[in-house]
Amino acid sequence: MEIVGTKYRVAAAATMSSFFAVGQVTLAAIAWAVPYWRHMTLILYIPQFIVITYLWIMPENARWYLSKGRYEDAERVLEDAARVNKKKLSEESRQIFKQIAQDSNNKGPEKEPWLVSLVLKNKPILVRTIASPIWWISTMCVYYGLSVNAVHLVGNQYQNFMLVAAVEIPGFWLAVLLMNRIGRKPVLIGAFWVCAVCMGAYVFVPGGNYAVSLTLYLIGKCSISTVMVSIHLYTAELYPTKYRHSLFAFSSMMGRLGHIIAPLTPAFSEEVWADLPFAIFGCLALVSGALVFLTPETLGANLPDTMEQAANIGRRKP
Repeated sequence: MEIVGTKYRVAAAATMSSFFAVGQVTLAAIAWAVPYWRHMTLILYIPQFIVITYLWIMPENARWYLSKGRYEDAERVLEDAARVNKKKLSEESRQIFKQIAQDSNNKGPEKEPWLVSLVLKNKPILVRTIASPIWWISTMCVYYGLSVNAVHLVGNQYQNFMLVAAVEIPGFWLAVLLMNRIGRKPVLIGAFWVCAVCMGAYVFVPGGNYAVSLTLYLIGKCSISTVMVSIHLYTAELYPTKYRHSLFAFSSMMGRLGHIIAPLTPAFSEEVWADLPFAIFGCLALVSGALVFLTPETLGANLPDTMEQAANIGRRKP
C-alpha cells in the first residue's frame, strides 16, 4: 500500500481484497467439484509457485529505503516508478537525495531507540497500539467466523459459502466509495455498528424465518468486509514509516487470535447455545466501533515518517 498514491490507496486495497473474495468463491466451487481432499489440495496449492516470481516483479518501498538510509536504492525505485508512469524524476529531487545521503554519511550511524520505549513515551501512539489490536481481533473473528458458520446455514453448504464470500465484494467497494468522501473513522464506526446490529437481530429472529436470517447474515458479512479493507489501510496510516511494519505487524499478529477463535465458534453453538457465536460477533463489533473514537482521522493526510508526525495526525495547526 505504501507504493500507491493517496488518491488510489483505498481502491488498491479493495481490488486486492476482491481477488481474495473471488478466491473463496473459487475454493467452494473446487471443493464442490473435487470433494476428495488430496486432489483438491493439489489443485489449490500447485499454482502458488507463481508467487515466487513476485521477488522480481514487485518493487521495494522507497519510503522504507529512505528510513534505512539507502538513498541510492530509493532513488532507483522512484526512477522506475517515474518511467512506468511516463514521468521524469526532476534534477531537484535527485539533488535532494544526494544531499540527504551526504548528511547521513557525515553524521555516521545512530543508535536505534527501543521501539517499546518510544511507544510508551508517546501517548497518542500508545493509545493506537492498544486500540488497533482489538479492532483486528474483532474483525478477524467476525469475518472468518461468519465464513466458517456459513456452511451450517440451511441449504447447500457450498452454495451458502459462495454466497457469503461473494457478498464481500460489494462491502470492499463500499469502502472505496465512502472512505475518500466521508473519512476513515465514520466508515469504520458505521460498518462495525451495522454488523453489530445485524448480529444482534440475527439472534432474535424466530426459527424458520430463513429469508430474514439470511439477509441479516449477508448484511453483517458485507459490513465486516468493509471493515476488513478499511482496517488494513487505516492501521497503516496511523504509524510512521520507520516503525510502520513493526506496529502494523503487531496489530495483525494479535488479530490471529480472532483467527484462532473463529473456527471454534461452531462448537460454541453445539455445546453452549446455538446463537452464542453471533452474540459474540455482535459484542466484538460494538466495542471495536466505539474504540475508533479514540484515534484520529487520516483522510487526506500524508503518511507520517516520524513518531512526531504520526502523533500530530488530526491535530489542528495553531
